[in-house]
Amino acid sequence: MNNTLSVHILAALLLTSFAASHAADEAPIVGAIRWDGWYGDGGVVNEVEHSLGQPKYHFRLPWFAQIGSEGKAGINGDSQVIMEQEIAYAAQAGLNYWAFLDYLDEAPGMSIGLKRYLDAKDKKGIRYCLVEEGGRIDKAGTKAWSKLVEHFRSPDYQTVLDGRPLLCLNAKTNKLGKAEWDELKRQSIAAGLKAPYLVLMGWEVEKDRKALGFDAISEYACAGKGYTTDPETYSRLTSHHVSEKLWDKWKRERTPCITFATAGWDTRPRQERPPSWCSWVKATPDPTPLAQQKPLIDATTATPDEIAAHVRAAMEWTKANRDLNPANAIILYAWNEHDEGGWLQPTLGADGKPNDARIKALEKVFRAPALLKP
Repeated sequence: MNNTLSVHILAALLLTSFAASHAADEAPIVGAIRWDGWYGDGGVVNEVEHSLGQPKYHFRLPWFAQIGSEGKAGINGDSQVIMEQEIAYAAQAGLNYWAFLDYLDEAPGMSIGLKRYLDAKDKKGIRYCLVEEGGRIDKAGTKAWSKLVEHFRSPDYQTVLDGRPLLCLNAKTNKLGKAEWDELKRQSIAAGLKAPYLVLMGWEVEKDRKALGFDAISEYACAGKGYTTDPETYSRLTSHHVSEKLWDKWKRERTPCITFATAGWDTRPRQERPPSWCSWVKATPDPTPLAQQKPLIDATTATPDEIAAHVRAAMEWTKANRDLNPANAIILYAWNEHDEGGWLQPTLGADGKPNDARIKALEKVFRAPALLKP
């Protein structure tokens, strides 16, 4: 081997080593799932107003909710000003993106949040990606691909791995297989984009991921005991159900993943006053008179510091397992699943002002220099 070639090979090895080291220094991109049942005056908003209507759950209401003179909760947050303030909160916390649950052409009211976000002139660096549902995509078929590609074109769409649009699927498709998902990749490339980075959400889905040709797995929510009036404490939810059953399992089985983290799980509002889409839930009303109810804050309700510690652990796990998570991404449940138990969005404080304690706790985590270096 001549000396010139040796020098070139050595230089290439040094550059590769530098690039790998630099990648390890990069902070993960962190996003939060959005379930936007809080905008407009449609049936969904009416039902979440009912589920969170008891005084003991008013502390979980979104910050833009209002309590009427008779104690009735009103939630409609459909205004551009409210969305712009939400964006400001997300940016303050240090989030990189929101993962919007996509309803395609169904349920227009559930797409108000996405529309308001897209209409915002100043997104303060908050990007977005989409979470599709397997059954809805099966119903729409490959006709949905052109709409997805249009989203991928947006300069605000979240990408990973040097330009691949991030797309999540909550529960596998049964009618659409690998060939159809490969067609989405082909259409993306034909549009001058890179192939999307496809993430399948759900428990025990590694076999399905391979069958569909997806890149990684993750989770939408960690339900602990499931829908119940006796939910897990937040401490056990994160240490056992997330850290042990997800993170440790993924590491042990060498599973490609997007790191999942959670702000909680507590379905008691839906247990007591089930919304129509929870048809399997048998109502268990609380007989306590409304005037005697106190905020139901217990060990199931995450404190801001507990959420911060869990997210910090998720960032550290991601950093230590970049071989499993080459996208260097985290997805959080959730920005605004207030009635199901996972939220980061500020809530309505007892003084009528936004309670942004969770935002401030995350801000400290995401701005911590120690998490940016090995």
